[in-house]
Amino acid sequence: MWKYLALLVHILLLGYISLIYYQSSVINGMQPQVGHRSLGLQPPADRLVVFLIDGLRAESLYSNKWNVLPNLKHLFMDHGLIGISHGSAPTESRPGHISIFGGFQEDAAAALRNFKRNPSVFDTVFNRTMGASWAWGSKSVLQFLKYLPNHEMYLDMHTESELTGNKFTHKLLHSKVRKFLAGSFDNSTLPSVYLVDFNSLVGNEIVLKPNSDEFLKALNNTETVINQLYNLFEQYFGDQRTVYLLTSDHGMTDNGDHGEDSLFEIEMPFIFWGAGIERLESPFKDIYAAKTNGTPMQFQELKQEQLAPLMSALIGLPPPLNNRATLLMGMMNVSRTYEAHSMYLNARQILAQVEQVLNRQERSYIWKWLPRFERLDRHRIAHFHEQILTQIQSGCLNEAILCSQRMIHSALECLEYYRLYYRIPLVVACMLTYLGWFYYLLAKQGRAEHEPTRGWFTIANLILLMMELLVALTCFLHSVPCSTSFYLLVPVPMWALALREQGLQYSCMRAPLIQLAWIGAAVVLFIATYFFKPLIALGYLIVVCANNGHAFTRAPRLRFWLWVAVVALLTGFTVKRPDFGCNSIVLLFLSMLVTILRPLLMNERHVCRVWLSNGSALLLATYLAYERLSKNEINCVLQGAAWFYVLYAFISIPYSNTKTPRRRVQLILFNLSTVYTLLSVSYESIFMQLLCTEFLLGMQVDTGKKNLTDSEDSEGVEDEAKPDKSLSSEDHINKIYRYAVLILVYAYFSMIGTGNLLNISAFDTSFAHIFVSDCSTVLIFLLYMLKVMIPLIIIMSSLCAFRAYVRHNLCGIFICLFLICDVLCLYFFFFVRNSGSWRNVRESLSQQLIAHGVPMLLAAFSFIPNLLLSAIPLTMLPMLNWKKDVKMTQLGQSQV
Repeated sequence: MWKYLALLVHILLLGYISLIYYQSSVINGMQPQVGHRSLGLQPPADRLVVFLIDGLRAESLYSNKWNVLPNLKHLFMDHGLIGISHGSAPTESRPGHISIFGGFQEDAAAALRNFKRNPSVFDTVFNRTMGASWAWGSKSVLQFLKYLPNHEMYLDMHTESELTGNKFTHKLLHSKVRKFLAGSFDNSTLPSVYLVDFNSLVGNEIVLKPNSDEFLKALNNTETVINQLYNLFEQYFGDQRTVYLLTSDHGMTDNGDHGEDSLFEIEMPFIFWGAGIERLESPFKDIYAAKTNGTPMQFQELKQEQLAPLMSALIGLPPPLNNRATLLMGMMNVSRTYEAHSMYLNARQILAQVEQVLNRQERSYIWKWLPRFERLDRHRIAHFHEQILTQIQSGCLNEAILCSQRMIHSALECLEYYRLYYRIPLVVACMLTYLGWFYYLLAKQGRAEHEPTRGWFTIANLILLMMELLVALTCFLHSVPCSTSFYLLVPVPMWALALREQGLQYSCMRAPLIQLAWIGAAVVLFIATYFFKPLIALGYLIVVCANNGHAFTRAPRLRFWLWVAVVALLTGFTVKRPDFGCNSIVLLFLSMLVTILRPLLMNERHVCRVWLSNGSALLLATYLAYERLSKNEINCVLQGAAWFYVLYAFISIPYSNTKTPRRRVQLILFNLSTVYTLLSVSYESIFMQLLCTEFLLGMQVDTGKKNLTDSEDSEGVEDEAKPDKSLSSEDHINKIYRYAVLILVYAYFSMIGTGNLLNISAFDTSFAHIFVSDCSTVLIFLLYMLKVMIPLIIIMSSLCAFRAYVRHNLCGIFICLFLICDVLCLYFFFFVRNSGSWRNVRESLSQQLIAHGVPMLLAAFSFIPNLLLSAIPLTMLPMLNWKKDVKMTQLGQSQV
C-alpha cells in the first residue's frame, strides 16, 4: 500500500515543480484597444507583407557587401530601415514566430510541451486584422496559428505530397502566392497582413551550414523569389500603401545548429521598406558588413518582440493583447502626434494586463493587509490616463511619450511581481512536503514488523488540523487560485501520515551516520554524473567490483575472465563513447543478430516455440526498420503484430514450462531483449544485453558456482544458505543500502549507456515509429517507460530469483532507494531552468523527470518480477523450506 502513496507523493512533488517553474504567464480576459483609425488618425500603411526566412542570421545577410542580395540591395540601402533584432533562447521556429507577431517571449509552460504546442491562448498581430490575414509556409511552423482565438486566417500550408520530390520550397511558395493574387479575394478589409514563411532554404529537412557555397546559393535563390513576390504585390495593389518586412525567426551556428543563446543564434536581420518607413542611420557601427563604396554599414537595433508593436503601429492596429514590448520611436515616417498616440496605445495595452491582474488580487477580502506592488495601483493608472490626454491635447507630445515609456516600465515590473507572487509560499510548502516524506520513510524503515503505529488521534495531529484549517481559511479569504491553494494545503496531510507511521518505541532513525554516508555518497555520484556523464562508469566499476568482491578471492576461471572482459567493455564504451548518431540501421540489424545469437553463445536452452516467436519478431522488426528507413507508411496490421508480440513476450513467461530459476531468468532475458530490440534505433539493444549478461555472470562468479547441469541449476546461485538472523542494525542498513545503490547505479548506467538519457532531454520519439504512426504522446510515453524499465525488470527478476535477502527485504531496499532519489530531487529542485537555451531547459526538466521517475517506475513495476517468476514451483526457489519458520524482526523486513 505504501508504494501507491509513494507514487502519489512524487506526482504531487512534480506538480509543485510545474506550478512554481512552468506556470503560464500569459494573461487573458482583456479587451482589445481601439486602433488609430478609430482615433481619427491615418496610418502610414494599409497592409503589411512579411517575408520570414527560417534560420537566417544577421551575419549571413549583411556580410560580403550584400552579394547575396543582388536584386534588392539598392532598394534596401536607399529606402530601407536596416537593423538587427536580438532574440532570446530557445532559438526555435515557434518561439521566434511568437516573439515577432505576439510581442512577448515564449511562455515557460511551453517547455512541458517541447515548445511545440500553445500552453495557453494568446493574441498576435494577425488577430487584430479581423480576418484580413493570409499566410503561406510549412505546416510545422504555421500550425500554431490555427488555434488563435476569435480569428479567421487563411493558411496555405505545404502538404506532404507537395514537399515530396520538391527540392526548392521557395519556388513552391512563389507559385502559391502568385496563384492567390491572380484569383479573386476580398482585399477591401483594412488593414491586412500577409506572411510568406520560408521554412527552409533548400528542400524539406535539409540543413545547410551558414556561409557555405550551397547556403549562399540557396539564399540568393530565395532573394530572387522575394524580389519577384515584392513586384507581384506592388503590381497588384499599386497604391504605395504597403509596408514590407524581411526578417528571421532565429539564427544558426556555423554548424547549422540552433536552440542555444550564442551570438549568431540570437542576432537576426530585419529590413523594413515601403510605406511609412523612416530612413535612419544608427550612431552605432556594425562589424558585419560594409557598403559597396567601402564605408562602414550602420544598423538599428531592437529586441525581436519589439517588431510586433512596430508592425501594428505602421498599419494602424493596436498592439496584440499579450504584447509586453515597448514601441521604438523614430522608425516611422509619421507625425509626432501619431507617435504619441501609438506609444499611449502601447501603454494602455500593457496596463490592461495589469488591471486584469489587479482584478484578481482585489477579489481578496484581506488584500489590503497583504504584500502588493506599491508603485502601481488603480489610482496611479487613472492619473496616468488623465495626464496623457492632457499632454496630447496641449501639444506636449515629447512629455507624453516619455510618460508612457515610464508607465510601461512600471507596468512590466508589476506584472513580473505578481507572476512570482505565490512562489515563496509554494517553495516553502514544497520543502515541508519533502521533509514530511523523508520522515515518513524513516519512520516506516525503523518500525518493527508487528509494532503498532501511533494512530490518527494524537495531540500532534490535532495541532496539524488546526494549522490546515488556518491555511485553508487564508486561501479562501485571499481568493487564492484553486491549484495554488491545493498545493499550499498538501504539507499538513503529509506530516500527519508521517507521524501516524511512527512506531510507539521509535525515537530517531537507526544508524544515522551510516545512512547519511550512503545517501551522501550516492547523491554526490549521481549529481556528478549529470555534469560529467563518464563518471557513472567509475561508479559502475566500483559498485560492480564491490558487489562481486568474493570473485576476486577465488582462483580465476574462464567465466571470471569473461565477466571481467564484459565489465571492461561496458566501462570503456561509456567513458569513450563513440558517436554512432541517433539512428544507425547497420547497428540496429547487428543488435538483432546479437539478440538471436547471445542465447546460443551463453548455452541457454529454450523450447522451440521460444526460438520461433523471438525469431519471427526479429524478422518483423527487420522489415519494419527497412520501411522506416525508406520513409514508407507502416501497415497498421504489422504495427498490431508488433504490439501483439510485446504482450505475448510478457504473458508467456509465467506460463512457460521452465523448471528452474536460472531457466526462467534466461527466458525473461531472451524475451525482453527482443522487445527492447523492437524499441531500438541503433546500438542500445547490444549495450542492454551486455549489461544484463554481465549482471548474471557477476552473480555466478561471486558465488563460485557453474550451474552446468539441471540438477545444479535447481539450486540457483544463491549466496546464502538462509537469511542471517543475527545481523545487527548497522549490518542490515549496510546491506539494504548496498542493494539499493546497486539497482540505482545499474538504472542510471543503462540509461546513459543506451542513450535513453539523451533521448529524454531531446524528446526523441523515433524509437516508437514502428508502434505508432502519429505522435501520440500517451503511447510514446508508455513505450518510453517500457524501454527504460526493461533492463531493470531483468535485473530485479535476477535478484529476486537468486538472492533470498532481496526477496525478504524488498520494502527496506525500496525505502533506501526512495531516500536517495528524493534527496537528489530536492537538490535539483533549486536548479530548475525554465528559460534560456532549450537544451538547458530540457536537461533541467529531464533531471527532475529521471530523479522522480526512476523510483516511481521501480515501485510501479515492482510486481512484474514477482509475476514473471510466479509460475516457478515453490520447491525450486532456494530457501523456501525454511522461509515460513523465520520470523523477520530486523529493520525494514516487516513491510512488504
